[in-house]
Amino acid sequence: MIGTQQTVQPPQQGEMFQLGKFAIYSLVSPAQSKRAFEMYEVSSGPATSDYHIHRRMEETIYVVEGEIEFTVAGEKFMRPAGSVAFIERGLHHGFSNLGPGNAKVVLVFTPGGHEDEYFRKASALLKAPVLDKRALRELQLRYDQELIPPGT
Repeated sequence: MIGTQQTVQPPQQGEMFQLGKFAIYSLVSPAQSKRAFEMYEVSSGPATSDYHIHRRMEETIYVVEGEIEFTVAGEKFMRPAGSVAFIERGLHHGFSNLGPGNAKVVLVFTPGGHEDEYFRKASALLKAPVLDKRALRELQLRYDQELIPPGT
């Protein structure tokens, strides 16, 4: 018997968040996995995620489409579709689609936290006519998304 939190869904049917150039679809919410993990599909044209650190979770990034430049602890790695990066908590990291085409990755956060809430709230902040940088920084810290200047 299938439980109420289990689903089999077609592509791009989860909740969608738009963070700048990144379209993020929830594939498995933290509630569905009882916070064991959460999974998201991220699509973009040329774009770069912020260089950041998680202190309470690991992040696994699987390249589905395109080529991604990973930056992990200051080291850069160009990786094609089919590649995976496992980022332990405490490691500075980020990724870029250098283009010219689109790229797609799947993110898995372990253990699951509240990244869906972070994406929802960050999306709303980024849609404002004027970005409240202080509110965004507070949000990032609350949801384990501490931004780190590149090279540190």
